[in-house]
Amino acid sequence: MSPLLDKKSLPGHHTIQKDKPMKYNYFPQSLIAIAMFFMVWSCAADPNIESARLALVQQDFEEVVRSADAAIEANPESGDGYYYKGVAYASMASEKPADQRKEDYELARENLLEARERYEAQEVTSNEAQNLNDIIIETWGYEHNRGVRPLSDDILSSPEDSLLLSRHHFINATTINPDSVLSFNLLAEVNFALGNNEEAEAVTRKIIYDMDMGDLYNYYRLAFFLIEDQRDEEAIELLLEARDKFPDEIEIVQEIANTYLRIGETEEALDVVKELIERDPENPQYRLVYATQVYQMVQELDDQVRELHDEIYDMSRDVRQKAREPGADQDEIENMVDEIEKKQQEANELINESFRFSDIAKEELLLAVESDPENPDIHSTLGIVYQNRGALMQDKRNMTEDLDEAEQFDRQAKDYLQKSIPHYEKAAELEPDNLEHWRSLFRVYTNLGMTEEAERAQEKSGL
Repeated sequence: MSPLLDKKSLPGHHTIQKDKPMKYNYFPQSLIAIAMFFMVWSCAADPNIESARLALVQQDFEEVVRSADAAIEANPESGDGYYYKGVAYASMASEKPADQRKEDYELARENLLEARERYEAQEVTSNEAQNLNDIIIETWGYEHNRGVRPLSDDILSSPEDSLLLSRHHFINATTINPDSVLSFNLLAEVNFALGNNEEAEAVTRKIIYDMDMGDLYNYYRLAFFLIEDQRDEEAIELLLEARDKFPDEIEIVQEIANTYLRIGETEEALDVVKELIERDPENPQYRLVYATQVYQMVQELDDQVRELHDEIYDMSRDVRQKAREPGADQDEIENMVDEIEKKQQEANELINESFRFSDIAKEELLLAVESDPENPDIHSTLGIVYQNRGALMQDKRNMTEDLDEAEQFDRQAKDYLQKSIPHYEKAAELEPDNLEHWRSLFRVYTNLGMTEEAERAQEKSGL
């Protein structure tokens, strides 16, 4: 059977839309109003149809069905009997609690489809034939809007009873009009908020594969549902499929790389982003994406280094306290010192790895900035690379007890911070209203003792 509505006529946005305006505003009264219009402007040749119209005006929906059945028996090829049965079932549904309407809506849809097929086959242009889609839109809108109303703007924060009510309404909306991506999307989100991940996944798969109406949003949401269920491998497979379907959307590549990183497959993460550069070596945006992805790994390594340094600091303090105790156990102290040295060695290895990846990111960014010197994102990211490397050298300075070594680390830290300044300044020049650029400059200026510059940056940063 053909769909009730042309897909192009359906809304396709994914934000919550409250009380979307409809041609008719009150349901089922609006359906009855249509019937009254027919009675005024047309006369039915079939007395059974005339009886169905009168019963609809009187809101005797069971009588509408009986009269419509009689019309169908008398003339099976006419669409009017099916039309009025569809309107009657849709009207009966509205009189029941939301969780008891689905069966009536299934019957309403079935009969309206039958009516439309007959109208189209016979090229009927009656009021019923012309307004059939309006009936569908009205009924769908009635259920969809009542599904939206109980929800908070943040669906996850909605009370459970509101979520359950919304779920019933969205099921009703998608029953009478199974072409509505908007209603299916909200049904998936409500299911997820209720903890029904399996149903959220099933609904989203329906949009993508059964309806063939999935966009990038649907692929992202389905990947998210899979990841929430600890099914990262399936999420990667899905995102790779999305990449093939939307080859110009570079955000997909970042999502794939992030998922690879989440399961510890570092090389795969870098390879998938590197493909962007291989596809178009002159594209600075691709190099920025690659550098950003690499630098996420740098930040993770730096976090591990700082954790180790904190542990080393605490252990060193414990060793000093232990050594001052009368009759201190020297073997225990030596074991503690050995453990400190092992952790320091581990930290140094992580630092070397961090520098290796940081160099990769820096080289890609320098190539990117050559191609696109007016890109604030590239300059800002370069500033971050240099600033964070400076911070890491300061950590090393704080951890060493060798004064000469500390001085050397301090010089290196200041050198990296100095290198970050022109890039942050360029980013701030290109985006003067971006407070984060000024805040970064304030921190660097302050660290380097550049008081006047720091005060100016602080004023612009809103700190």
